[in-house]
Amino acid sequence: MTIGSNIESRASTTLSMTPRLQQAIRMLQLSVTELDAYVNEQVSENPLLLLENIEHPSLSLQERPQEFSPDCDDESPNDYAHYEEREPIQEASTQNPRLRSEQTLQDYLQLQLSVVASCEDEYRIGLVLINCLNAYGYLEADVSEISAQLNVDSRLVEKMINMMKGFDPVGIFSRSIEECLRIQLREKNLLTPEMELLLENLEGLLHDNPTALAKKCKLNIDSLQRNLLQLRQLNPRPSSGFLMNVYNDNIIPDGFVQRNPEGVFVFELNTDMLPQVFLNSPYYTELRAKLKKPDEKQFLQAKYAHANWLMQALNQRITTLKRVADAITQYQQAFFSEGMHGLKSLTLKTIADQLDIHESTVSRITTSKYISTPRGTFELKFFFSQSITSISEGQDAVSAKSVQNAILELISNEPQTFPLSDEQLVSKLGGLGMIVARRTVSKYRKILKIPSSQERRNFYIFGLKKA
Repeated sequence: MTIGSNIESRASTTLSMTPRLQQAIRMLQLSVTELDAYVNEQVSENPLLLLENIEHPSLSLQERPQEFSPDCDDESPNDYAHYEEREPIQEASTQNPRLRSEQTLQDYLQLQLSVVASCEDEYRIGLVLINCLNAYGYLEADVSEISAQLNVDSRLVEKMINMMKGFDPVGIFSRSIEECLRIQLREKNLLTPEMELLLENLEGLLHDNPTALAKKCKLNIDSLQRNLLQLRQLNPRPSSGFLMNVYNDNIIPDGFVQRNPEGVFVFELNTDMLPQVFLNSPYYTELRAKLKKPDEKQFLQAKYAHANWLMQALNQRITTLKRVADAITQYQQAFFSEGMHGLKSLTLKTIADQLDIHESTVSRITTSKYISTPRGTFELKFFFSQSITSISEGQDAVSAKSVQNAILELISNEPQTFPLSDEQLVSKLGGLGMIVARRTVSKYRKILKIPSSQERRNFYIFGLKKA
């Protein structure tokens, strides 16, 4: 046996996460307003940077100082384009955030809140509760979470919930359809013991026939019909008649999609909202000539390198956003012309491979970025959707969102006497070029919170609207 030592040298290339690279990556996922705040902070800390407002800021971002010191910590912001994340990428499904300029339900509720709130804490809690309403006007909030978030007593949160349940429209801020109907009945002075029994057996409206329901509620058929007639006058969806603003009113689109003279939809950046940063070259030249001490010179050079880096990082962010948005726009042409039915299946990897960048870069640059289109204003992540199946040869895969939207449209227009079964939905979707399995239809129907055909039939028989 021989014992010895062997020295072997190996060369490898790795990309370390330096502070500047982390900052460049973070800049990708900032919204317009967040980026503006970040740039203002950087400018305030660097005397060599100027922040101005001009009509075409993208040109200024491309300007670079004539001199550059390679000795400074100045890794290129381009490195993040191929930086590989160790954690798996998740493609979030984004609801359709159509932004409207008209008064929304949130605006209407906030106006009432401003009248009843007696202190700043009550007003802050009320704003959070308004933002916790779902599309039907029901409250989806955890009291303990809101209490911790705002650092207020949970009893004050409960007090505000109870107070805001008295807001108009009646039934708003309820936590369930049963509570919503009960509030409306109490408002009309119709909350009788018989009606209480009926509310406690609301599930019976879905599953039972009138005779079985009457027996459960200990009512005769005439009393049941009379109480059901009163229920029909109620609104299980308090938000109906109002626009719902799901996203913050301060959202600013990062770009616009419009049809060009050739009939093709193209993306254009919203350059008016981009931060415009300049290097104060005269001031840098003046300081460089005056400074004599090594530490002062080193400080100035570090600020100069930082200014270079920030301008390059901003320019790279704009370039990446433009490339990704262009690719998405080109891929989703059918959506902009046809609507949801034309939405194609698209993954982060598809765009990443096309542009030769990493999936994490696509994920970050599409986070909190919104584009205004002829179909409404959408977050870029909205356009990513996994396919559920392949249809006939030569056609594209079906987007899951397209199928869900088609199911919604079919059911909203179904005959009330014979609601569509899942099998019939499969057949009708096939006629639209969407070949899906029955279990897929059932899965999406449940995701959309749509009752079965038998349950919907009972809704129609009793004259209740589907909540």
